[in-house]
Amino acid sequence: MEQISNFTASNKFRSRIHDLIPGGAHTYSKGDDQFPQLSPAAIAYGKGAHVWDIDNNKFLDCSMGLTSVSLGHAYQAVIERIKSELDKGVNFQRPAFIEMEMAEKFLSLVP
Repeated sequence: MEQISNFTASNKFRSRIHDLIPGGAHTYSKGDDQFPQLSPAAIAYGKGAHVWDIDNNKFLDCSMGLTSVSLGHAYQAVIERIKSELDKGVNFQRPAFIEMEMAEKFLSLVP
């Protein structure tokens, strides 16, 4: 396995973000105190089980977006469904039909 050693953009990012956000992140598990200096400072994108940092280094994402991404990053079926819903409009002043559908689905799964 090749050792990753290019963190040039990450180091610049760290110095900027610490001026803006204490600790570099609001979520504790994303903060720099959880990661050593030679680690990605920010993720540029993800696909499947991998993420790429702002230095274009590829990593296996063992935490999968703080465990919220069980299907992997940018899962195509989810992306397509989200896009189809966005085409209908978002953030209406009244409830959207899908809110009722999702509430019914959620309540059917929770005892």
